[in-house]
Amino acid sequence: MIKTKVNLRSLFNQPCFLCRSEPPNSSGLCEECHADLPWLISYCPCCAEPRSAEVPLDQPCGRCQTNPPRFDRVIAAFGYAFPLRQMIHGIKYQRRPALIGGLAATLAGLIEERCDPLPELILPVPMHPWHETLRGFNQAALLAEELGKRLGIPVNHRVLRKLHRTRHQANLDRSTRATNLRGSFRVHGELPDRIAIVDDILTTGATANELARCAKRAGAKEVDIWVLARTPSN
Repeated sequence: MIKTKVNLRSLFNQPCFLCRSEPPNSSGLCEECHADLPWLISYCPCCAEPRSAEVPLDQPCGRCQTNPPRFDRVIAAFGYAFPLRQMIHGIKYQRRPALIGGLAATLAGLIEERCDPLPELILPVPMHPWHETLRGFNQAALLAEELGKRLGIPVNHRVLRKLHRTRHQANLDRSTRATNLRGSFRVHGELPDRIAIVDDILTTGATANELARCAKRAGAKEVDIWVLARTPSN
């Protein structure tokens, strides 16, 4: 397995990742492009789905009220839209993991504002070993490491394991995503009362739901999901 570190020095002397003209800050973006990121302002307090600003922030969305998820809440920094979509694509498919550092700093700031107390342990969403070997790194694991350093929370990469190769979730509808993941994850050992599970994107919540179910069976009582971006409902 290839070990990859988020090295912010690799951003020095390079142009902004998006506009390719101005010098970047620690996020890999110039100030104007950083301001243009799709900041998540109005969202469901449970699943963080983007929604109209007219809805009170403390009111869960209809889906969470009628079918509460296994996890307790999602904290997301951005909506999954331009230009963040291009950055995440660059991280995963153009081998630009250094971009995670600045995005993680933004997410860590939100977590410090909203979590009191902080979880006792951070767990990244695992990839199947074959897929991780092909990519060269697990972006969720790199994000988890950055958050752990900034928040002073231990990160464990071995507790959650993905046992089976599954079809890519992006190509499936909401109902098929849940059945596609059933039985594909395993928790090794017991978990503390409060944990956070980290991923890059949350779409339907099927992966988060299955992992939260496994985590609570292993002893966790409160499960947060921390992601860079949340997509709108399909």
